Amino acid sequence: MFKWSIIVDNLPFLLSGAWTTFSLTVVSMFFATLAGLMVGLLNMFGGKIVGAITRLYIEAVRGTPALLLILIVYYALPIIGVNLPQFPAAAVSLAVCYAAYIAEVFRSAVESIPKGQSEAAFSLGMSQTQSLRHVILPQTFRRVLPPLANEFAALIKDTSLVAFISMQDLLFNAKIIGARTYNIMSPYIGAAIIYLIMTTPVMQWSRSLEKKVD
Repeated sequence: MFKWSIIVDNLPFLLSGAWTTFSLTVVSMFFATLAGLMVGLLNMFGGKIVGAITRLYIEAVRGTPALLLILIVYYALPIIGVNLPQFPAAAVSLAVCYAAYIAEVFRSAVESIPKGQSEAAFSLGMSQTQSLRHVILPQTFRRVLPPLANEFAALIKDTSLVAFISMQDLLFNAKIIGARTYNIMSPYIGAAIIYLIMTTPVMQWSRSLEKKVD
């Protein structure tokens, strides 16, 4: 049976889990964006061998559940001597996962820019690197903001997977409250409300960015 009092009484504990969720999202998104940009550029301009390697990484990660990556990093890597605490293990796993998706975001954005702009840059004596830096990437960053905002909102929700390694995020804390109060519905609904509060502004921001880009 649903009880608001359970949510209210345990709100500080839920919010502590929400802070972990938000911190993990920010850290993972930061590194995923950097890695995604690098992988996306290498996939397009790194040559056949590098391009094939990056394409293999993108397809392999996109075809693998994020939960499996988390379990591999946290439980399997210690077998070969790589021991990571919960937060770094979760951040690395999610960053590796989302970098593959973000690489495709950057690739699509770069390919959407008319080729005539690159040709004009080359005609002015710019190298490929200079063309990317001064002509292509400034426009790319503007175009990737809406999809990156969507990825950020998705990542907020996917951080719930770290509950499987007993990391005390929002979902795991809701589970603890449910076990402690013998009421599963109330803390889970409370967690759902907090997830909505965190993701809704991001989604609204993404929509406003899409209108500006259009």
